[in-house]
Amino acid sequence: MLSEFHPYSKDQQIKKKRKRAKSKNFNAPTILAIFKRDNYRCVKCGNHLIDSVPHHITYRSQGGTGHKRNGVTVCRRCHDWAHHKCNGPFGEPSDQGRKWFEDWRERSLTEAGDRK
Repeated sequence: MLSEFHPYSKDQQIKKKRKRAKSKNFNAPTILAIFKRDNYRCVKCGNHLIDSVPHHITYRSQGGTGHKRNGVTVCRRCHDWAHHKCNGPFGEPSDQGRKWFEDWRERSLTEAGDRK
């Protein structure tokens, strides 16, 4: 015997308030602020051919947020290095990329007073 199916009506779906998760993506003003802070250049190698979206220093999958302090301007090669896909732009081992960007955040943003 099949059980009865009682779907929610459209009115019930609309009336129910859904909790929205905190955005882990960068919004447009934050992206612009990150690019301006970093002078539209990769913070590692200085390349002006940068990715269109900043790199999350703390990965989104590990709770990284879309705040300015968690973003950094990178070129494609340095972005791949941060994700352990290749050696760094100056021959650094692939496993050092992520740590370099975490150290950069602490060193550069703390000195500049850039907390968010």
